[in-house]
Amino acid sequence: MLERLIFAGLIMAVGVAAWLLYNRWALRQAARLAQRDPLLATVPSGVPTVVYFTTPFCAPCRTQQLPALHQLQRELGAKVQVVQVDATEQPEVADRWGVFSAPTTFVLDETLALRYVNRGVASLEVLRQQLTA
Repeated sequence: MLERLIFAGLIMAVGVAAWLLYNRWALRQAARLAQRDPLLATVPSGVPTVVYFTTPFCAPCRTQQLPALHQLQRELGAKVQVVQVDATEQPEVADRWGVFSAPTTFVLDETLALRYVNRGVASLEVLRQQLTA
């Protein structure tokens, strides 16, 4: 019994380590990509940007994430740019950015340097804090 428990713990530890390594790799890829990605070619310079990946069948995207982004845009106006990407229509873009679930938001600063990644719903307060930090 103890051997099975130890084995299960090892499997979980390996899984967590693999996830952390993959996440770190994906963040580095996205950070390098953000500086030169054609997706951001139309973003005005000097404006913090939120890159938002969604899908048409994502309920949390429609009911939670999108309203938070709309409210953020109403509050900050031209001081923030939101770029929305439908991952089903542009899977190559989602692959380049390392997106594997929706919603995913990338928060970029004024120089388009990656600051934060939110895998899952990010509340209005979290996004506001990430943009001002």
